[in-house]
Amino acid sequence: MSGAKDVEKQLRSVVTDATKKLNLSKFTIDLNLNALKGDGFLGEFYKVSVKDDESNSIYYLAIKKAPVEKTRREEQSMDMVYQNEISFYSEIVPAFRQFEQEQHVSKPFDSIARYFTSNSQIGREIIVFEDITKMGYILREKDLLLDDAHAKLIFETYGHYHAISFCLKNKKPEEFARLTASLHPIWKNLGEKERFLTFLKASLKDTQESLNPDEDEIVLEKFRKYVDNTQEIFLESCDYKGQYSGIVHGDCWSNNMMFKYQDPHIPTEVESMKLLDFQLVFASTPVHDLSYFFYTSGCKKLFDKLEEYLDIYYQSFSKFASELGCDPHKLLPREMLSQDWKKYSQFGMMLSTILTKIKLISKEDSIKIIEAADNQKEGDKVNESGFEGLNFDSVLFKQRVRDIVIHMHEIDAL
Repeated sequence: MSGAKDVEKQLRSVVTDATKKLNLSKFTIDLNLNALKGDGFLGEFYKVSVKDDESNSIYYLAIKKAPVEKTRREEQSMDMVYQNEISFYSEIVPAFRQFEQEQHVSKPFDSIARYFTSNSQIGREIIVFEDITKMGYILREKDLLLDDAHAKLIFETYGHYHAISFCLKNKKPEEFARLTASLHPIWKNLGEKERFLTFLKASLKDTQESLNPDEDEIVLEKFRKYVDNTQEIFLESCDYKGQYSGIVHGDCWSNNMMFKYQDPHIPTEVESMKLLDFQLVFASTPVHDLSYFFYTSGCKKLFDKLEEYLDIYYQSFSKFASELGCDPHKLLPREMLSQDWKKYSQFGMMLSTILTKIKLISKEDSIKIIEAADNQKEGDKVNESGFEGLNFDSVLFKQRVRDIVIHMHEIDAL
């Protein structure tokens, strides 16, 4: 069977399975076989509409399909990332919903796209979701930095999301242990991959060059360790050793967040958001999620208000933890959030050096990165920069990453 026909067969099979969740007996599938590339690095995306032949209602679905290229799958731990995401949607999300229902939460967490079904067969992984673009949700342009309204909403959303697993861990420790036991430590695995470390070290070197030897002398001296000991520091930053942990999102850059606005033509008055891509989900400190999105999408104006945003996060966390029958101050003392930030926000800072580059290249160049990964052969020499031949605004890059590093120094987190 040809590649295209095999893909079509896989997609039709999983969509047919999804129609059972929709209680459809007679239906027509309209399948767009043109994969959407450039928006995600861990999968191809397809759009599907399903018409109920009895009521004429139309359901819009989005399908994520795993890459099949052997070397790319190995380099990016593709087997494990899809096992994580399928476990998240098929086991963790239902457990979260049942738990909130049992505790009579006033406004259950609804910032995740509806999941229908999946195929977990290795090499043929597929996940089917509701197409939330039809509900008015959009991706912001990836080069845009956050404004105050978006930042507040994201901190509030993560506050609610994290509160659920913290409380589940407190009230149902055996269930929490069961749900997290099968999750793979993807960031730790990536931190042991030559290709990822090469990209990270190169981005850290470029960040080092953004610092002024005269004006930033003290900061530069502190930052050198990140270039000299990239792997050691990254792996330490991934490995949370404290007691204040829950199930974190794990992959919190801007392309994994979609927003809905009061007026679609005025993308400032943000109404709600959805979190996407839970392939890197793991049990850890909330600081991993918060520092990841904050440093990959924030700006100096926001960095200067970090403690205010952590207060906003904590108010949301406390509200829902209380509704879930727990004492938020025992689950996660506010002062520990700031203390853990000083130690574990290095995770978000280091990733921001790569993501800032990715956010400044065009969608066309993003596709080139994906195609290069698809064509990669085992034993191929790793490009020292990872961005050779790609165009991005190096001046803007240096300005953004310098702001992050200076901020980390100012809060004594560097």
